[in-house]
Amino acid sequence: MRRTLQVIATAVLPALMATAAALAQDPAAASNRRTISVTGQGEVDATPDQAIVSFAIETTAPKAGDAVTENAKRADAVVKALQGQVGKDDRVATTRYSVEPRYEPGRRGEGEQPRIIGYVARNEVQVETKAVNAVGTLIDTAISAGANRVGNLQFTLANKAEQQRAALQKAAADARGQAESVAGGLGVKLRQIVAATTASAPIVPVRRYDYGMMAAEARAPTPIEPGTVTVSASLMVTWEIE
Repeated sequence: MRRTLQVIATAVLPALMATAAALAQDPAAASNRRTISVTGQGEVDATPDQAIVSFAIETTAPKAGDAVTENAKRADAVVKALQGQVGKDDRVATTRYSVEPRYEPGRRGEGEQPRIIGYVARNEVQVETKAVNAVGTLIDTAISAGANRVGNLQFTLANKAEQQRAALQKAAADARGQAESVAGGLGVKLRQIVAATTASAPIVPVRRYDYGMMAAEARAPTPIEPGTVTVSASLMVTWEIE
């Protein structure tokens, strides 16, 4: 299974930056230049070394206090179970907590107002772990301990700098290849680079898992395959032509 991790390239090659800086010092000359612009793309596949997964504990009761009390008990059990599974460098943290009323809709046409029939307490816990191959075990552990929702499962890289630089270098090479092809087709020659700009790619939504109320059901171990992630960079380069 392959996933795409889109990143924003935050640096360009030193030679490109030096050329662009020289251009900025002579804006009049820039307005008289004939140029062509291309956008290069670069991708680097990598094995993810970090997983981020969130769990939710939802409890309902006629009274808010009862929903909160039950939720606290179950959430504490889930957190302790997860902490017993993760490594010392991993992190387990509460990311959201809410208590909301549940309403019974009023009858249509009779002018009745919705009335409160109970309360829902929700506690969301997020785990960041380096043990990407143990995510299935974490899910089973959380469900068995009392979690009833799983979502926002994402595989990523803890440090993307190396892959980002490699993707940017590929984008630069792709841009040069495109520019040379365009120049050859037009019968002109490339001169110096006058501008280079990085750009971000669209963000791909993370996968969501929703186990509903499956915690009490007997299930086989959850298979989760990390696959690979792709770090991509985009570079727009403008060349002066003669």
